[in-house]
Amino acid sequence: FLRVLLPNVALLLLAAIAVTWAVARALQPLIDLKQAVERRSPRDLSPILADSAPAEVRPLVVSLNRLFGLVNTQTEAQRRFVADAAHQLRTPLAGLQAQVEAWAQAARSMATGELLPLRVDQVRRMRDATRRTSQLANQLLALSRADSVSVDAQPEQQVDLKDLCEGILSLYLDAAADRQIDLGLETQEAQVRGHAWLLRELLINLVDNAVRYTPVGGRVTLRCGQSFESDKRCAWLEVEDDGPGIPCDEQVRVLQRFYRVPGTVGEGNGLGLAIADEIARAHHTQLQLAVGAMGHGLRVRVSFDAVA
Repeated sequence: FLRVLLPNVALLLLAAIAVTWAVARALQPLIDLKQAVERRSPRDLSPILADSAPAEVRPLVVSLNRLFGLVNTQTEAQRRFVADAAHQLRTPLAGLQAQVEAWAQAARSMATGELLPLRVDQVRRMRDATRRTSQLANQLLALSRADSVSVDAQPEQQVDLKDLCEGILSLYLDAAADRQIDLGLETQEAQVRGHAWLLRELLINLVDNAVRYTPVGGRVTLRCGQSFESDKRCAWLEVEDDGPGIPCDEQVRVLQRFYRVPGTVGEGNGLGLAIADEIARAHHTQLQLAVGAMGHGLRVRVSFDAVA
């Protein structure tokens, strides 16, 4: 009995091994395709090389490429629409804002009896509305420029984070002084590879958010430097404030476009952090949100690969 059984068991085992090997070999092209798709960035809609794919999977690759092409076309059209709309809005808004600012200046210089308090309030509201709308147009334009398709088309350069921080600080000194905010700077030498104009926009949005939401008499600090993270040398930017902060369960959602934490006081349209995160991701990193060093407020940090 054993003489008959053992050869049959051996044959069954060999057959199972052969079938497993054959199935694995047959499915390998699909496994390779799956891994190639999984390795891709969500923003990468470039075609998969169909010529190198086996004949069995080539129709699937062609269909995927057709889908990628359609999605890419739609995304590019949407990006162009936002950029064009922002461009079209900027010129008339700039003219309107200039007129309203002049009107507001004239209203402030008039004697109290010459202009009714109601008119003064109307001018102030109109001025604030034009400022908000102008900021929205600028942010929409920045958002379209931060798209990876636009970024990848332009060469990177070496960016000095210390110079970047010093330049942004000078832009916001007056706005901080108007609200009696202590705007500080702590810098070390730090160089990264990236797009200077986008990194400037990233930092502007972080500082603008901090100054906007920090209460009168508060503190905002810009920092940059180098450190070792995960056994590699990194350069980083950081903006910290002692404002109301963002609850931990909201720190992911505030990176979504147009999202504002319920109950947030003050002007804003929910785009500042979204733009900053979009720019960070275009530089293969992301925003890191945390509570401030004193146990309140918000600290936003962005780390990059340092350049020697």
